[in-house]
Amino acid sequence: MSTPRYLQIRANLEAQIASGELAPGAKLPTEAELQEQHGVSRSVAQRVLNELALAGLVTRRKRVGTHVAEGARQINVMRSVDPRIGATEIPGRMRVVSASVMPAGKAHAELPGVDTNEPVIELIRVRHDVQTDEPLVVEIAVLPFRLTPELLDEALEDVSVRQYFADQGVAIARSRMYFDPVLLEGPIASLLDIEPGICVLKRRRMMWQSDGRIAESAAYYLRPGAMEFYIEYSDPESQPS
Repeated sequence: MSTPRYLQIRANLEAQIASGELAPGAKLPTEAELQEQHGVSRSVAQRVLNELALAGLVTRRKRVGTHVAEGARQINVMRSVDPRIGATEIPGRMRVVSASVMPAGKAHAELPGVDTNEPVIELIRVRHDVQTDEPLVVEIAVLPFRLTPELLDEALEDVSVRQYFADQGVAIARSRMYFDPVLLEGPIASLLDIEPGICVLKRRRMMWQSDGRIAESAAYYLRPGAMEFYIEYSDPESQPS
């Protein structure tokens, strides 16, 4: 199932807002400009801007236009588990801390159903803020080596795991996200450049193939106050695409 055009356009604008490319107060394209840029109908362009307003990311005023709302740094968690959408990561510079092959039993994220001796790839990276360059998120991703044997040959600063799966023909049938408040331990605290012992939000994402085998187990440690997360569902069948 392909991603509806209004979702693609909205996701792109959300990414620009989250990264600071569209800063608070910045003017967004008009409905007519979105129509021309993306070759969509007026109803689709209108829906994109209205949904951004409903999500609190922009303000819309007649004869003034649509502008980025103050403090709009939000991520729709629903899109982090939607297999139709490739890259949904928080924008910003990515720094690779380590990337290696090891037995599954030694990895920092558990892969259910995978033997402890099976080789896996563990990738630890830190996402930095676009404007301040401070560390925002520590990401630990663990993948079965058999699925992505060439991954370590890639430019890992730029790799989106979900998009990489799609490019390699690895179909993801199911995704699940967990949320845990945790006290930061020393190594993760050091990567986030904050004191250990602080309570932070830890997101865990698991993805499975259609045969039930796990494709990825990842953990994300978020710097306090860096981003707001929300959950929103839009029915692609209820509006024009």
